[in-house]
Amino acid sequence: MGEASPQRRARPPIAPPEEDPNVVILCSSPPCFMHELDPAYLGYLGHDEVRALLEALLVAKWSGTVVEEAWVRARLRGHLARPGVARPLGRTHARGAAAVDGAPAAGPADGGEDRLAARLRAALPRLAEDALRHDLAEILRMLERDLRRHGRAGG
Repeated sequence: MGEASPQRRARPPIAPPEEDPNVVILCSSPPCFMHELDPAYLGYLGHDEVRALLEALLVAKWSGTVVEEAWVRARLRGHLARPGVARPLGRTHARGAAAVDGAPAAGPADGGEDRLAARLRAALPRLAEDALRHDLAEILRMLERDLRRHGRAGG
Protein backbone atom coordinates (compact mmCIF):
# COMPACT_ATOMS: atom_id res chain seq x y z
CA MET A 1 0.00 0.00 0.00
CA GLY A 2 2.89 2.25 -0.53
CA GLU A 3 2.12 3.89 -3.86
CA ALA A 4 -1.10 5.30 -5.37
CA SER A 5 -2.40 3.85 -8.58
CA PRO A 6 -1.35 5.57 -11.84
CA GLN A 7 -4.97 6.50 -12.58
CA ARG A 8 -5.19 8.64 -9.43
CA ARG A 9 -2.00 10.54 -10.23
CA ALA A 10 -3.00 11.26 -13.86
CA ARG A 11 -6.26 12.98 -12.97
CA PRO A 12 -6.27 16.57 -14.36
CA PRO A 13 -7.06 19.48 -12.08
CA ILE A 14 -10.63 20.88 -12.12
CA ALA A 15 -10.97 23.92 -14.36
CA PRO A 16 -12.72 27.04 -13.09
CA PRO A 17 -16.20 27.67 -14.63
CA GLU A 18 -14.86 30.53 -16.79
CA GLU A 19 -12.46 28.11 -18.58
CA ASP A 20 -14.59 24.97 -18.72
CA PRO A 21 -16.49 24.75 -22.04
CA ASN A 22 -18.94 22.22 -20.59
CA VAL A 23 -20.22 24.51 -17.85
CA VAL A 24 -23.53 26.26 -18.50
CA ILE A 25 -23.80 29.56 -16.68
CA LEU A 26 -27.33 30.92 -16.37
CA CYS A 27 -27.67 34.68 -16.12
CA SER A 28 -30.70 36.90 -16.00
CA SER A 29 -31.28 40.59 -15.64
CA PRO A 30 -32.87 41.69 -12.42
CA PRO A 31 -36.39 43.03 -13.01
CA CYS A 32 -35.54 46.22 -11.13
CA PHE A 33 -33.61 47.44 -14.19
CA MET A 34 -36.49 47.07 -16.67
CA HIS A 35 -37.50 50.72 -16.22
CA GLU A 36 -34.05 51.72 -17.51
CA LEU A 37 -34.44 49.70 -20.71
CA ASP A 38 -35.02 51.71 -23.88
CA PRO A 39 -38.57 50.93 -25.11
CA ALA A 40 -37.29 50.74 -28.70
CA TYR A 41 -35.30 47.64 -27.72
CA LEU A 42 -38.61 45.83 -27.13
CA GLY A 43 -40.23 47.09 -30.35
CA TYR A 44 -42.00 50.11 -28.87
CA LEU A 45 -41.55 53.68 -30.02
CA GLY A 46 -38.40 55.27 -28.62
CA HIS A 47 -38.45 58.37 -26.45
CA ASP A 48 -37.57 60.64 -29.39
CA GLU A 49 -40.35 59.18 -31.56
CA VAL A 50 -42.90 59.58 -28.76
CA ARG A 51 -41.78 63.18 -28.18
CA ALA A 52 -42.06 63.98 -31.91
CA LEU A 53 -45.57 62.49 -32.04
CA LEU A 54 -46.71 64.40 -28.95
CA GLU A 55 -45.25 67.66 -30.26
CA ALA A 56 -46.93 67.18 -33.64
CA LEU A 57 -50.25 66.63 -31.86
CA LEU A 58 -49.67 69.61 -29.61
CA VAL A 59 -49.17 72.09 -32.45
CA ALA A 60 -51.99 70.69 -34.59
CA LYS A 61 -55.09 72.79 -35.18
CA TRP A 62 -58.10 71.21 -33.45
CA SER A 63 -61.60 71.65 -34.77
CA GLY A 64 -63.35 70.36 -31.63
CA THR A 65 -64.74 72.45 -28.80
CA VAL A 66 -62.57 74.79 -26.72
CA VAL A 67 -62.90 72.48 -23.71
CA GLU A 68 -61.78 69.46 -25.75
CA GLU A 69 -58.84 71.36 -27.16
CA ALA A 70 -57.81 72.49 -23.67
CA TRP A 71 -58.06 68.90 -22.39
CA VAL A 72 -56.00 67.58 -25.33
CA ARG A 73 -53.27 70.19 -24.88
CA ALA A 74 -53.14 69.65 -21.10
CA ARG A 75 -52.79 65.87 -21.51
CA LEU A 76 -50.11 66.25 -24.19
CA ARG A 77 -48.12 68.75 -22.11
CA GLY A 78 -48.36 66.41 -19.12
CA HIS A 79 -46.93 63.52 -21.13
CA LEU A 80 -44.23 65.77 -22.65
CA ALA A 81 -43.13 66.80 -19.15
CA ARG A 82 -42.28 63.22 -18.12
CA PRO A 83 -38.55 62.57 -17.57
CA GLY A 84 -38.00 60.17 -20.49
CA VAL A 85 -39.80 62.42 -22.96
CA ALA A 86 -38.91 65.93 -21.75
CA ARG A 87 -36.84 68.08 -24.08
CA PRO A 88 -34.20 70.44 -22.72
CA LEU A 89 -35.47 73.80 -21.45
CA GLY A 90 -36.10 76.60 -23.90
CA ARG A 91 -38.55 74.80 -26.18
CA THR A 92 -41.99 76.40 -26.30
CA HIS A 93 -45.25 75.34 -27.87
CA ALA A 94 -47.30 78.28 -29.02
CA ARG A 95 -50.81 77.55 -30.13
CA GLY A 96 -50.98 77.82 -33.91
CA ALA A 97 -47.22 78.28 -34.22
CA ALA A 98 -45.14 76.48 -36.78
CA ALA A 99 -44.96 72.78 -36.12
CA VAL A 100 -41.96 70.83 -35.04
CA ASP A 101 -38.99 70.63 -37.43
CA GLY A 102 -40.20 73.52 -39.57
CA ALA A 103 -43.34 71.89 -40.99
CA PRO A 104 -46.55 73.91 -40.79
CA ALA A 105 -49.18 72.99 -38.22
CA ALA A 106 -51.53 70.27 -39.42
CA GLY A 107 -55.01 71.55 -40.08
CA PRO A 108 -58.23 70.74 -41.91
CA ALA A 109 -57.42 72.88 -44.96
CA ASP A 110 -54.36 70.90 -46.06
CA GLY A 111 -55.44 67.40 -45.01
CA GLY A 112 -53.07 67.53 -42.04
CA GLU A 113 -55.65 66.01 -39.73
CA ASP A 114 -55.88 62.96 -42.02
CA ARG A 115 -52.11 62.44 -41.91
CA LEU A 116 -52.01 63.05 -38.17
CA ALA A 117 -54.82 60.54 -37.55
CA ALA A 118 -53.03 57.92 -39.66
CA ARG A 119 -49.75 58.56 -37.83
CA LEU A 120 -51.47 58.32 -34.45
CA ARG A 121 -53.34 55.15 -35.43
CA ALA A 122 -50.06 53.50 -36.49
CA ALA A 123 -48.29 54.56 -33.28
CA LEU A 124 -50.91 53.36 -30.76
CA PRO A 125 -49.92 49.66 -30.73
CA ARG A 126 -46.26 50.63 -30.34
CA LEU A 127 -46.67 52.70 -27.17
CA ALA A 128 -45.15 51.15 -24.06
CA GLU A 129 -47.09 53.09 -21.43
CA ASP A 130 -50.74 52.35 -20.75
CA ALA A 131 -51.63 55.89 -19.61
CA LEU A 132 -50.14 57.43 -22.75
CA ARG A 133 -51.83 54.84 -24.98
CA HIS A 134 -55.18 55.49 -23.26
CA ASP A 135 -54.94 59.29 -23.67
CA LEU A 136 -53.80 59.07 -27.30
CA ALA A 137 -56.58 56.59 -28.12
CA GLU A 138 -59.07 59.13 -26.76
CA ILE A 139 -57.43 61.91 -28.79
CA LEU A 140 -57.60 59.71 -31.91
CA ARG A 141 -61.30 59.06 -31.26
CA MET A 142 -61.91 62.83 -31.05
CA LEU A 143 -59.82 63.47 -34.17
CA GLU A 144 -61.67 60.82 -36.18
CA ARG A 145 -65.02 62.23 -35.01
CA ASP A 146 -63.96 65.68 -36.24
CA LEU A 147 -62.83 64.20 -39.57
CA ARG A 148 -66.25 62.56 -40.03
CA ARG A 149 -67.91 65.89 -39.22
CA HIS A 150 -65.94 67.52 -42.02
CA GLY A 151 -66.80 64.74 -44.45
CA ARG A 152 -63.42 62.98 -44.50
CA ALA A 153 -62.96 59.31 -43.67
CA GLY A 154 -59.73 59.75 -41.71
CA GLY A 155 -57.96 56.72 -42.70
